[in-house]
Amino acid sequence: MPVGTKTAESLVVGSGTTGTREICTNTCNKAKNGICEEGRPAKGKPAVTLMFMTYCDLGTDCDDCGPFATSAPAIEWEDPKVVGPIRFLQAKDVQVRVRQALVPPEVNFSFAYTDPAADFDVSYHMESSGVVERGISIITYTLLKDRCIKKDGSRALVVDVGANFGWFAVMAARLGCRVIGYEPVPLFRSFFTFSTHINDLTGLIDIRPKVVSHERNKTMQMVVPSKGIWGTAGIDGLNIDRAIQASKEEIDVPSVRLEDEIKEDVLLLKVDVEGWEWSVIQGAEGLLKNHVVENIIMEYSPGVPERHFKWDHMAATPQMLVDLIKEYGYRIGHIGDAGKHHGNWEDPLPALREISMDNLKYDVHDVALWKDAKMACPSPPELARFPMWVLCGGVPEGLNPRSLRAEIGHNTNIIAAKGASLGAPYLKLEGLSGILDPHDPATKYFQTNPSNFGMGSRPCYHLTGEVQVRHRCKCTKPDICGEEEKLVAIAAEEGRIAHNYVLP
Repeated sequence: MPVGTKTAESLVVGSGTTGTREICTNTCNKAKNGICEEGRPAKGKPAVTLMFMTYCDLGTDCDDCGPFATSAPAIEWEDPKVVGPIRFLQAKDVQVRVRQALVPPEVNFSFAYTDPAADFDVSYHMESSGVVERGISIITYTLLKDRCIKKDGSRALVVDVGANFGWFAVMAARLGCRVIGYEPVPLFRSFFTFSTHINDLTGLIDIRPKVVSHERNKTMQMVVPSKGIWGTAGIDGLNIDRAIQASKEEIDVPSVRLEDEIKEDVLLLKVDVEGWEWSVIQGAEGLLKNHVVENIIMEYSPGVPERHFKWDHMAATPQMLVDLIKEYGYRIGHIGDAGKHHGNWEDPLPALREISMDNLKYDVHDVALWKDAKMACPSPPELARFPMWVLCGGVPEGLNPRSLRAEIGHNTNIIAAKGASLGAPYLKLEGLSGILDPHDPATKYFQTNPSNFGMGSRPCYHLTGEVQVRHRCKCTKPDICGEEEKLVAIAAEEGRIAHNYVLP
């Protein structure tokens, strides 16, 4: 319906209740001031990459907004006391900004976010660069472009678990895919809903306010930080950085399983749930067995359960990748830092190192050793006089260097693919993960990987002499670590470095 049409329509609000309001109301307290404050350009000004402050819900400042939006659909909002997501956010004293995403022309969309001083995550990246998680965005674009509309004319499905502000869901819908996006946090879902409407994508995006888990119909507590990295919101607040958040909101949300919700093939499943990934995949067993899920892009977060010594979750995290390979036939590539991508949107994707069973058997075994307090223990007694060897164990230093976990700080990003998405131009694999090659002998201690990375992918040239050797880097300050390097080399040759073990 055109923006300026002043007629009423029936609107579902809340749980089955029905209310009525006008699509064009001019009821915003900033209406009729000559500036469109619905997140669109002011009348007479083209849409450019500028940022627009947003104070009004769609349809409440319509005379100022002019003909730039072909429609201003009334938003079916979950709270019958609130007109729409902008009013909801204003009630929480949350600022709303909108700007054009810096993406290829065929994907062009506007995106809503908040003050980057409050959210040093999605909002910071959107404000500074116009792109969220550039590397993963380019991979997503490459996977989906020209594939959202299938040969029979139907639309491929993208499922976004942990949609947050909706960046990837909006991108997928602009490329023509249908999207089901799960976002249980009302704060994030408000931005997601608004971006969906302002880009006129309500017919393609289904937003579901549920937690995705391995259990159905269970009430789960979500903890949401009030500042810092908003994206660390998650189950029981397990991934919130206590050092940067002063307050938090706790909400109870019902859970669903993907295998109960999705009964068709999926072109892309994106999962970003702050250490809860293992639970999502466990609850997708029926989907993965009975339908083709061609690609899975996932934030892989072993550091989350480790922070709280949740042994079952720690074991389930690498086991999830084992199952994707052995049970469901995927091959997995290590994306790494979400911001890294050397090239443009249309450039071929770079080859990724493969995460294989040769790596993951060490990840699984290290968790068992850690639980039994045997990881990297005992240390050679002659090394006890060096500070880094006083205690055995420790992450990442005490992990087996052939594992995937050995090259991760707290979390990372991976892609699993099968079928048509394997090989150029999509998932290309070269080499194996690990700080040491999984086939290196037990007598090898010091890394020789092309990136010159030590444990946790820490650049060797950045490490001080006190920690270089423990991180498997050659000593560059002989006066500090020269003797330690010689003793470690001898102990490794004699098979006395516990975490150098090699599995058959």
